[in-house]
Amino acid sequence: MGRTFLAPAVLAATFTIFAQTSASGPSKPAEPTAASCTVTGRVVTAADGSPLKSARVALMREHAGSGPRMYAATSDSDGRFTIKDIASGRYDFLAIRTGYVDQPYQSKGTDSGAVLALQPGQQLADVLFRLTMAAVIAGHVSNEDGAAMARVRVIALHRPTEEEIIEESLPPSRKPEPSPVSSA
Repeated sequence: MGRTFLAPAVLAATFTIFAQTSASGPSKPAEPTAASCTVTGRVVTAADGSPLKSARVALMREHAGSGPRMYAATSDSDGRFTIKDIASGRYDFLAIRTGYVDQPYQSKGTDSGAVLALQPGQQLADVLFRLTMAAVIAGHVSNEDGAAMARVRVIALHRPTEEEIIEESLPPSRKPEPSPVSSA
């Protein structure tokens, strides 16, 4: 007896759903949206230009507004990345990877970070990020008795290579002298 009432109830619900769907009429077209932007490029090492896999490339909206605050992608084994469906606007643009110094976007002809302004529908290609390997010098400074020393200035030195000597046009008789890289 339960099956007898169940089948007609299912059929009645199905007809009701179809009747409501067809009665709503044709669907409205989606609201037109501003054409989205795309940014593509590569992330490589600054030392030799080899591709960097798993670098994170991010566009962060300069001012809060409607839509997502950040768009991001990760570079593939060839160092290539693609960020799609970006809303037009002004963005801080950078690449980061563990073991490397963060690199802000640099427009052609500048040495410092630049704001990336994307126009509706813009397709920006061949962006190149050259990441410099990060380094840390760690240790303890102690006196001849092994006791820790305080307020000691430590300077990292860099001995110029033969190429650097030639570039600087130093006299060949002069031996390379260490030069300070940084101090702590």
